[in-house]
Amino acid sequence: MSPDDLRQQIELKVVELLRSAVSEGTMTEERSQKIAQVVLEYLQPGMSWQALYKAIPKLDDAAQEISPIIVPYLREYEDKVAQAAEVTVRDFIRQGKYDAAVKLSQRVIAQDVDLVWQASAKPTPTKPSN
Repeated sequence: MSPDDLRQQIELKVVELLRSAVSEGTMTEERSQKIAQVVLEYLQPGMSWQALYKAIPKLDDAAQEISPIIVPYLREYEDKVAQAAEVTVRDFIRQGKYDAAVKLSQRVIAQDVDLVWQASAKPTPTKPSN
């Protein structure tokens, strides 16, 4: 899976949610169009994994109606990236590499971690060299 595949998956889910909400009368057409515009603004073709994972929380901030779609991706980042980085940070601390531990922690919080899409479809943080 590529970042574009994931981006398209999110866009499709948003479109389905918006269509459903408008047809059910729980959302106006104008609000639906505004949310669609926000999604298109934040999710651009050709984004890197890092840019995509930075953009996903902004969608939720801009349009809370799509939270049910966005939250699983935020959890995935937490589960796959942040927790893996936490293990690495602990290892750095055990090795006495405190500066590396602090730098990695700050990068994870800022969502500035180099992500690599592996065959098992799990992004992993790259360990900074010390």
